[in-house]
Amino acid sequence: MLRSMDKAQTDSVSEAPATPQEERTARHLRMLARVADVHMEIIEATRTEAVEAPQPGVDYGQRIAVITKSLRLTLLLEEKFAGQRDEQRKAAAKREAAQEDWHKLRVKLAMMAAAYEVSEDAEEVERRTTEVGERLERPEVAELIEASRAPVAVAALCRRWGFPPQVERWLEMADEAMEHYGFIPPQDGEDDPPEDAPGPRPAGVDGRKPKPPDTG
Repeated sequence: MLRSMDKAQTDSVSEAPATPQEERTARHLRMLARVADVHMEIIEATRTEAVEAPQPGVDYGQRIAVITKSLRLTLLLEEKFAGQRDEQRKAAAKREAAQEDWHKLRVKLAMMAAAYEVSEDAEEVERRTTEVGERLERPEVAELIEASRAPVAVAALCRRWGFPPQVERWLEMADEAMEHYGFIPPQDGEDDPPEDAPGPRPAGVDGRKPKPPDTG
C-alpha cells in the first residue's frame, strides 16, 4: 500500500489575516514613512528660509546636513522593517501552502487506502488506485477537497465512488503513511475528524482481514 501511496504523493495564497507581528511591522513602517515626510518638510522649510529670509548667524548648510543624516537613518530603519515584512509574508505564504498541501495529500491518501482495502488482488489494487488517482485530478474533485475538511471530503468521495464510508479508518491509514513519509500535520487542529465520524472496524471490508501494507 505504501508503494501505491508513494505514487499518489509523487503525482499529487488566499491572503491570510495579518499576525500581530505583521501588524506591528506595518505600523512601524507607517510611522517611519511619516517621520521621513517630516524630515523632508523641515529640509524644504530650511531651504526656503535660507533663500528667501536668511537669519544672521545661522549655518543652513550644517542644519540641512544634520537633518539629512537623521533622514538617512530613518530610511535605513524603514528598509530594515520592509525587509522584515517581506520575510514575514513569505513565511506566512509558505506555512499556508504547506498546510494546504498536507490537507490535499491526506485526503488523496485516504481515498487510495479505501481503494486498496476494497480490492481483492494485486491486479485490482493497481486498477482501482490508478482510477482513483485519475479521478482525484479532476477539477471538481480538487475543488471539493480544497473547500472541505478532510473527513467531509473523504465521506463525500466515498459516497460518490462507492467505497465503504469508513472515514476515520481511511484517514488513520493516510496519517500512518504520511508519518512514514515525514509529513508534519498543521498545528491548528482544523483538519481533525469530527466526533461523529464513522469509526474503524476491526476487520476489513465484508469481514475480510486487512491486507498487510506493501512496504516494497
